Amino acid sequence: MSGRLQRAVLVGAGIAAVLGVLHWWGVGLPLLLTLLVVFGAVAGFAPRSGVRWLDECVLVFRSWLWRRESGRHHSFAGVTLDIEEEGGQVWLAAESLQAALRRPEPVTVTAARLVGLATLHARRNDEGVQMLNVQAVVQHLSQRPDRMEPRVLRLRRYLEREVLYPAGRRAGAAAAASDNPAPWQR
Repeated sequence: MSGRLQRAVLVGAGIAAVLGVLHWWGVGLPLLLTLLVVFGAVAGFAPRSGVRWLDECVLVFRSWLWRRESGRHHSFAGVTLDIEEEGGQVWLAAESLQAALRRPEPVTVTAARLVGLATLHARRNDEGVQMLNVQAVVQHLSQRPDRMEPRVLRLRRYLEREVLYPAGRRAGAAAAASDNPAPWQR
């Protein structure tokens, strides 16, 4: 079974279990009728508030669902790149780099190739994933023997334009904001 199908089966089994317990306790039907009356009353007497409340619930659920990927998701040629920004540095998961370059080699080999290119070129994040400094990766991509291959050129340009440049702008804006506090903050 695929992972998606397994999750769907587990969610369905969980819902069935909850409904079975509610039925066993004898509160299933009264709870269902109460929810129908409440939703009917909201829809009939305060549709705008009901829609606004429903939108907020959907937004909270969506934020919770995507909390791990929020602000870290980038995609290059259909390959998801796991990118983190920490302390003014931008980090790329070594596995993402290997997938983007289509190079099946151990993560430690990829990290070892970056030795000497940056003072802090590799680290492990909280989940134990090998992360590489994006500036060191860009420098490495510009010095590789196959640096003129179209895929390598596009990846390097993508990392420069879509990852490093916006991160530099955010860092510059944060520095400018701290240098020039608002009048009420002085």
